[in-house]
Amino acid sequence: MTIILILIIIFCFGLIGFKLSAFYINRKKFFSSLQIFMSNLELDVSFSQDKLKNLIQKNSENLSSKELNTLCKNIFELLDKKQKIDYEIFNHIKILKKEEKDLIFSFFNSLGRLDAYSQSKEIKTYQNKINDYYIVANDECKKYASLFIKLGIIFGILVCLLII
Repeated sequence: MTIILILIIIFCFGLIGFKLSAFYINRKKFFSSLQIFMSNLELDVSFSQDKLKNLIQKNSENLSSKELNTLCKNIFELLDKKQKIDYEIFNHIKILKKEEKDLIFSFFNSLGRLDAYSQSKEIKTYQNKINDYYIVANDECKKYASLFIKLGIIFGILVCLLII
């Protein structure tokens, strides 16, 4: 019976560590998906020259990041209602810092304001900036994601030792 209790305690603390590491994993996945989204958007702006609303909807269908999918859905809803894009697009997205939100807001706010060639160049400029954020998020993920999982398991073992 005590072995089962020990395993449950270690599992629960490991799960807590995994939930804490999910923040860093989701940030990395968000910026990776955003880079892919921007690449696809840049190609579609250059070649298909479809409406912005249709391009966002088309490119947001296969995103691996739940947060980016939520962001695109919020933008699509605002465009569908013919409203101006504002900071409400970041509702329910808690993994981004203020400066990252400002850059992403600036990117989506600038879409559709230029001709296809200039828009393509501007998307590439934003891609370079997003790549910098991806590098930071990737480094943080490497450092902290596995650390939280290991710490959770270690604390679980420590609690088990204190109980016994």
